[in-house]
Amino acid sequence: MADKERYQGKLRVILPAIVLGIGAIIGLYYGIDYWIYSMKHVVTDDARIKGRMVSVAPEVSGVVRVLHVEEGQKVQAGQPLLELSNSSYQLRLQEAQAQAEMIERRLEEAKRTYDLHVRRAESQIAHAEAEVNVKESALAEERTALVLEKEQMGNQVDEADAALKQTESALQERQVQVRLAETNQKRAQALFKDGIVSVENRDQAQEMLAQAQARLRTAHERVAQLRARWKNALAARKRIKLLARKIQTVEAEVAKARANLRLAQSKQDESLVLKERMHILGAQLKEARAKAKRAQNDLNDTVLRSPITGVVSRQRVEEGQLIQRGQPVLVLSDPQEVWVLANIKESYIRDVVEGRPVDVRVDAYPDRRFEGKVDVIGSAAISEFSLFPPTGTFTKVEQRIPVQISVPNTDGLLKPGMMVVVGIVKEDE
Repeated sequence: MADKERYQGKLRVILPAIVLGIGAIIGLYYGIDYWIYSMKHVVTDDARIKGRMVSVAPEVSGVVRVLHVEEGQKVQAGQPLLELSNSSYQLRLQEAQAQAEMIERRLEEAKRTYDLHVRRAESQIAHAEAEVNVKESALAEERTALVLEKEQMGNQVDEADAALKQTESALQERQVQVRLAETNQKRAQALFKDGIVSVENRDQAQEMLAQAQARLRTAHERVAQLRARWKNALAARKRIKLLARKIQTVEAEVAKARANLRLAQSKQDESLVLKERMHILGAQLKEARAKAKRAQNDLNDTVLRSPITGVVSRQRVEEGQLIQRGQPVLVLSDPQEVWVLANIKESYIRDVVEGRPVDVRVDAYPDRRFEGKVDVIGSAAISEFSLFPPTGTFTKVEQRIPVQISVPNTDGLLKPGMMVVVGIVKEDE
């Protein structure tokens, strides 16, 4: 009995020693292993899984008419998620389309009016220009005729008048001479009857009378010729006056034709007003079409579609609920697009290099190791993005730099929010 008690006493001393020894050996083994691992890796447990989370919100307001999905359901990109009541948006679209159609017809009518006005104005201008050319050509001809007429006539009237007066004066002298010759002839005839003068003297007086009468007839003929010439000269002067009056008439016609041309050109200027009206209608049509396009977009937006292929993570709406524009209604996540966000102490960040491999251990799967790669090293410490940055008394605290690590998730085991431990392989010395 005493031997048994001594044996049990020895066991109570030896077994704890053995256990402590084994524990020390195991702890030393794992400690050395961790020390060797930490010499080659930058290790931190301040890391978690991040994922692409998309908060979906409608771009228009309305009542949820149909809800096509629920939490946990897989969706494809472009798949309808919910539908809003769209009757009011359809009415808006019809109204905007009708307004655009009305303005478009007004614009087409304005274009036809403008084209007709332009053609009519061009025709009137061409006709007015042709009339101006004809009148100006006629005016030039009349002015040329007047110049020629003046050159031909010159001082013919004055010369004819002077010659006529001179010839009439000579006629009067011839008439005096005839009367004197008649008196001499009568006296010689009487003296011849009385026997005072001879036959020769009588015949000489008779001959002188005949010569005076002949000269008188010649003077009459000359006066008649010069009077006809004078009348012709007067008629030519009247023709010059008539030409001058005709020129004035033609000048008035030219002025009228030019006024008609200016009137036609002013009508052409009116086309600029019509053209400006077309521009205004064109701008109104663009505005109306933009409103119709916006109404069409609003109508299309009553159907909310999935922006990504993923899973409905959160549902915040029910059928029949009134939702506002921009109100989050669903949260979608892409299980394939996840990454690790690790916060590395600033004293170790120098050993982190983009592209280096990373060991990722997830608390949910302690027997499995995931492999990743450093993608992005943050450009600022986490404290710089704090809502309340440190102020007041200075206390030196080691800061952490965010590092983004890509990690495959083909089997979908990694979920956003999971805590992980990462070991980033240091750059070789």
